[in-house]
Amino acid sequence: MKRISIILASLIAISACCGTVTDTQHLKRAENYGALDEGVESYLHDLRLCGSTHELNSVMVLKDGEILQEYYDNCYGPDFRNICWSASKTFTATAVGFAAQDGLLSIEDKVVDLIPSGMLPDNISDTLASLNVYNLLRMSSGLKRDVISVMGAGELETPTKTTLSYGFAFAPGEKYKYNSFNTYLLSVIVTNATGKLVEDYLQEKLFRHMGIHNYHWDVSAEGYNMGGWGLYITTEALAKMGQFFLQKGEWNGKQLLNREWMEQAMTAQIYQKGEAYPDDDHANGYGYQMWIGTHNSARFDGAHGQWVIICPDKNAVIVITQHTNARKMISKVWTRLYDAI
Repeated sequence: MKRISIILASLIAISACCGTVTDTQHLKRAENYGALDEGVESYLHDLRLCGSTHELNSVMVLKDGEILQEYYDNCYGPDFRNICWSASKTFTATAVGFAAQDGLLSIEDKVVDLIPSGMLPDNISDTLASLNVYNLLRMSSGLKRDVISVMGAGELETPTKTTLSYGFAFAPGEKYKYNSFNTYLLSVIVTNATGKLVEDYLQEKLFRHMGIHNYHWDVSAEGYNMGGWGLYITTEALAKMGQFFLQKGEWNGKQLLNREWMEQAMTAQIYQKGEAYPDDDHANGYGYQMWIGTHNSARFDGAHGQWVIICPDKNAVIVITQHTNARKMISKVWTRLYDAI
């Protein structure tokens, strides 16, 4: 099969016309760059079988820190900012890690102590008083409502106070329950602890070291990054984040975020159904705002298949941005791409 490629000169011209920002410090291409052409084509074939509206936007595979494969659909390219959906969550959790490393908070801290009093309900229940950062990180807050839809539509001016006032469906820490508002609260907490939006804090602590500048993160009516969604960023930047996790917080020979945090983030802190399912990528445990998968993997995971998959056993990172049936296509990652690395 002819190697899947991009005409870089055309893309640069398009980027210049659109006024986009180009990230610096690009990842190096491997000597056998393009070795997974057949695997990408097979993945595309399987994707087409899912339905006529499904699409593969981009793929980037790193092996030993170098680009082994990259692919972009005709409508996308290296400078295109992909919508991450819930893959944004792992970025927010990483900001929590830096704040903890800086001594500005701990995962045992109570949420009510980290949020301005004016953003809290008038009456603080014992349940709310017991909610801590760790509960938010591992999706076990017990919060009754998730207001992501009305927040995204700009229909809620006080999401923190409103959502916390709805109360709890179960006690914090009791069990896993996915709720994007958990991550929004982490964004609020990081900003109040650091005095910076999550995106600015990550720029200071991480992005500038990686040469990541081309991104956008939506802000709520309260003035905070959405945290659990709303991040738009390039495919290569996603790959860099995956490599950062693969290297347990190290970048260019410097330990930016402590290894212990990175290991805990990629370890199951709670199970979706109360126990491990080694052959199930959606019920194999949840770490710090990231999913634990098969093949000893961990991943950033956004709606419709926005994935950054860290694969320690292959010393590899697989990035996919797409619009598809994610549950159906995750198994194809292992058979079409992972096995071919």
